[in-house]
Amino acid sequence: MPDRAGRGPVRGGTLTDAAGPEGRVELQGIGVSAGIAIGRALVLEGPNVAIFRLDLPHGEADREVARLQRAVRRAWRQLRHLRDRVRSEAGEAYARVFEAQILILKDRSLHQETAALIRREDVNAEWAFHTVVGRYTQVFSQLGDQALKDRGTDIEDVEARVQAILTGSKRRHDLSELTEDVIVVSSSLSPSDAAGLNREHVIGLAIDGGGPTSHTAIIASALGIPAVAGLRDASTRVRTGDILALDGASGLLVLSPPDQETAAWRERRTRQAQRELDLMMLRDQPAVTREGLRVRLQANVELLEEMLAARRFGAEGVGLYRSEFLYLQEAPGLPGEEAHYRAYRELAERALPHDVVIRTLDLGGEKYFSTILERRETNPVLGLRGIRLCLKREDLFRSQLRGILRAAAHGKVRVMFPMVSGLHELRRARAVFDDVRRELLAERVPCDPEVPLGIMIEVPAAALIVDRLAPEVDFFSIGTNDLIQYALAIDRGNESVSYLYQPLHPAILGLIRGVVEAAARAGRRVSVCGEMAASPVSAVVLIGLGITELSMNPAAIPTVKQVIRALSAADARVLAEEALRLDSAEEVEALARIRVAELVPREPQAALGVCP
Repeated sequence: MPDRAGRGPVRGGTLTDAAGPEGRVELQGIGVSAGIAIGRALVLEGPNVAIFRLDLPHGEADREVARLQRAVRRAWRQLRHLRDRVRSEAGEAYARVFEAQILILKDRSLHQETAALIRREDVNAEWAFHTVVGRYTQVFSQLGDQALKDRGTDIEDVEARVQAILTGSKRRHDLSELTEDVIVVSSSLSPSDAAGLNREHVIGLAIDGGGPTSHTAIIASALGIPAVAGLRDASTRVRTGDILALDGASGLLVLSPPDQETAAWRERRTRQAQRELDLMMLRDQPAVTREGLRVRLQANVELLEEMLAARRFGAEGVGLYRSEFLYLQEAPGLPGEEAHYRAYRELAERALPHDVVIRTLDLGGEKYFSTILERRETNPVLGLRGIRLCLKREDLFRSQLRGILRAAAHGKVRVMFPMVSGLHELRRARAVFDDVRRELLAERVPCDPEVPLGIMIEVPAAALIVDRLAPEVDFFSIGTNDLIQYALAIDRGNESVSYLYQPLHPAILGLIRGVVEAAARAGRRVSVCGEMAASPVSAVVLIGLGITELSMNPAAIPTVKQVIRALSAADARVLAEEALRLDSAEEVEALARIRVAELVPREPQAALGVCP
């Protein structure tokens, strides 16, 4: 392990020039489960199973295929046992983590390709299985979106389980048998490891890889375990027994903090615990301003497991369900109508008595998926994505719409199309939607033919013609992430220009105001479902612009709700009018912070955070 003495902060796994106390090191990762943890480290070693190619004697290939099949069957039995145990101890949502792995093991193409490689090249099962699985994991590693890359963890976990059986090696430390409090540090943490955590003694997680949408992050958040991912090399810098301080909100991990700093961390933990308790007491309270304006706070959801967190934080339904993640769970194949139906039905049933808004497939852009997209594009963010892809691959579109309409018979469902840029495009998509609805009715398949239809406003052109689009739809949802990117000509993934990604830019506020006013004239609902909704300062400005529905990361709901309940809507409208007259995002943000500090009583001000 490298010498840590005299090292300064580490940002994203890279040392900076900032000096620090003797032995103290900072690592900056990605906060994936909020909370403060202070304690001793337990560094998990990887399985370290070396995979070699071995040439088989002639005529041994069939026996080797049979050995692989036995290992796969044993792994399948292990996963079923683990799924059933987790279901009984932690609930259905956690158990679903293993359904994807069971499906991978049952994937006929995986078995056939591995067996074919063994027979074709007379090689051992370990090497053949590793080679074939590598092709699958490569698909995920090449995806630009971190949330999609995280799905590859399931495949890697399946391979580790099968390889351990084939080689007779042991899987690493059993985290269910801990007897003292630890912060677990690892290069990666598989879904199996995460689901088996001893919730009494694992007080924090520090992971080199992963991101906020990994199964590990979702489980940690649902269990209330503070966690930081994306630390790159924490597992090589930390030793078992080291004292660590971890902030699961900011993504900060401090190694060997001095005694005085440790005391300060403990005080922060106590204050945060009290604040979280206060916020959770608001869970079942409505988000209403001082004069009684009702604001609806919903959750952005990507995986069914996140519905636990949505309920825990008091979400009033799902304002955005990103359906493309269902495609990745089915990879390398594609989900059929039944897979769509089952997933959306469960989503709708879990959300009751509230509704869910299902966004149709939005692969493309940074979410490259080779099974559907024929080739990588030079400028994918402006290419074949969203509704454009759905109209090009109408077979996929129709299958998804059938699943949505059928699921709507079991709950309250709305559907919306992403990346609509004009009336002609919307009418083409609406025609497919209407045709699918007629088909189901003619076939007498149970469905809800009255499912409300909406579109996302994320292309500036659409924002400017809402009055023409309104007669064709039932509602609008403003996707601020892409709207800001397109309106300001900013690649939000490019660090060189990321400083220009400004949610409070006067032009953005003007576009949102125009959408709200045009929708109101037509009597159409309008919500905001981008990251902007999760910033308390931005949320106040949005309410001032006339937005009364906000959809966000579930964990942001309590803080936004507290600020809304302390707010005067009339004052928020005055703030928005002032903001629209300013010349820059910096001026708007400065004004917003001053005004919100004046409008909101002192106690909630610490919650305001930073505009994303």
